[in-house]
Amino acid sequence: MSGSRRLVLFLGVPILALGVLAVVVMNQDGATTTPGSGGTATTRLDPSRLEAISALNDLENSLALTPIRVEVSESSFSLLPAAIGFDLDENATLDTALADRSVDAILEDLRRREDDSGAGLPWSISGTIDETALNGLLDLYESALVSPDEGGIDIRGSGPVARYPRAGFVIDRAVARNRIVEALLGQPRADAVRLPTVEVQPVLPRAAVDAALQEASVLLAGPVTLTRTDPAATLHLDVNQLGRALTTEVVMDPTPGLRVAFDRDVINEYLNPLRTGFEAPPRNAYILIDDQETITYVPGFSGALLDVDLVIRAITQATRRESRQSTLPLQTGVEPEISAEDLAAMGPLSMISEFTTKHNCCQPRVQNIHLFADVMDNVNVLPGETLSLNETVGERTLERGFLPAPTIIRGEIEDQVGGGVSQFASTFYNAVFWAGLEVIDHKPHSYYFSRYPMGIEATVSWPVPDLVFRNDTDAPLVIKTSYTRTSITVRFYGNNADREVTATVSEPYDPVPYPTEYVPNPEVMPWDPPMEVQQGADGWSVDVTRDITFTDGTTSHEEWKVRYRPWALQFEVHPCQLPEDAEDFTGDPCPPSPEFPDGYPTTLPIDPNAEVPVEEGETEEGEAVGGEAVEGEAGEEPTT
Repeated sequence: MSGSRRLVLFLGVPILALGVLAVVVMNQDGATTTPGSGGTATTRLDPSRLEAISALNDLENSLALTPIRVEVSESSFSLLPAAIGFDLDENATLDTALADRSVDAILEDLRRREDDSGAGLPWSISGTIDETALNGLLDLYESALVSPDEGGIDIRGSGPVARYPRAGFVIDRAVARNRIVEALLGQPRADAVRLPTVEVQPVLPRAAVDAALQEASVLLAGPVTLTRTDPAATLHLDVNQLGRALTTEVVMDPTPGLRVAFDRDVINEYLNPLRTGFEAPPRNAYILIDDQETITYVPGFSGALLDVDLVIRAITQATRRESRQSTLPLQTGVEPEISAEDLAAMGPLSMISEFTTKHNCCQPRVQNIHLFADVMDNVNVLPGETLSLNETVGERTLERGFLPAPTIIRGEIEDQVGGGVSQFASTFYNAVFWAGLEVIDHKPHSYYFSRYPMGIEATVSWPVPDLVFRNDTDAPLVIKTSYTRTSITVRFYGNNADREVTATVSEPYDPVPYPTEYVPNPEVMPWDPPMEVQQGADGWSVDVTRDITFTDGTTSHEEWKVRYRPWALQFEVHPCQLPEDAEDFTGDPCPPSPEFPDGYPTTLPIDPNAEVPVEEGETEEGEAVGGEAVEGEAGEEPTT
């Protein structure tokens, strides 16, 4: 199991030392390869071994899902072996069993155990567990014990009280681990396992807590006020606030004791209301590229900060004074982390990718796209930094100028503030893609739109889905955007060391025919011609690959599958004409007409090949709906 240490379990398997080890490797087809003399090997198909391995797989499932009772002091717990990553080593177990019996005998042993799990097996088994997961369970079991305590200072009301050291009990981890291993692999398996505990004595003497109590009493003797006049600011902390921030820490040097202090996170929380009008954070230098591609390194500037450690020091000083007042410290002249010289030293920049997509003019979505582009223009991404499109642009709101535009929410088209910006996302994604940068997160559209490259596109909405990439080059990256009334362009300036990017998109496969849907509209009369409101289009899949060749000769290969859903052919009809399987079907008769005084007859299903009028403003050609595709699914952003 990756990311965790694993404990290898061998119960009853002798350790082979300084001997000749016969190696047997089982291939995926059940064949065994035995190394022979002179470096040659012979291979034969061994169906019986494959059958035994399959039976051991069944044994593993049975063992992993059969809990063991674990007893700790007066408490009892149920341990599920699967929860600690129990994994039977089938090949090692089979090789051990084959030392003194045949495969047929082993299969018979396994069948007998399956009939009576209490019978166990006449040979040992081996496997692994996740030791990190086991320790996590032992932590849980240990919580049932009276734990040892080195003491400390508690706050009751507004005053400090001593909590003196006490002895306690912990689980003997080494012995407990071995007993659990024996219980997991024992044949027959034990019904319960008792974990031993040991008593732990505290290190600190009571006098150390008494000294800490005296210090805490001084710190909490009254409120503290820190002030300054340039700029004017006041931090006033009452006794309850000081008590909430009080912490104690066991120290051993030079002698065992308790250090009493104030918690940085809590004090920082108290400072936050002052920061907006009080601080002037330093600003890093940045790179600016104008429309003529002139590169300017804009210097940063120093700032002033409320340093938490300096404030804690001032609070402590104030507690030693009769007035319990001191100066609120402001750290000035804080230099930025990145200077213009630092940026220039990272090497020359040039355009490493460019991508443009087209759109129709003058729709609400176009303003949303332009606002996206304005926010992203001249954004700098330093080497190693990650950029999230959603985090950088932020939530799309009316106050920021974003307009409602069609969005597909759970399959239904709805106006959503900031809709339609997936066009920017696809343009931006292609710039990332062809620059050979690392893509961390992206989601293709659920439906195909011809203005984007098939398979190489992305959608965004707030707060998900998102588009995230990392600048995995050694140079800064500058994002440059521009637009016209009918297009959006994204350019990346940086230095990717001339990475070579190649990509392939397969021919569409696995077609899914489009369905026909009927949308109820009481304003459409049954005797009127049916109104097509959305053209149908089949769905399909494509496979996409991207290969990057780096200047040092190394390469990377990525591949993924993009599945496009079919567009339903939709007709608006009177509700009385809905088919019985329609969601809104009521069974109501159609209204009468001069020709049919007893009610107009239902004429569905409509022939999808028949010529029908299309609503004004739409087209029967081009993209899916009205010439501008409806874009997205489950939060993706459409255009209409």
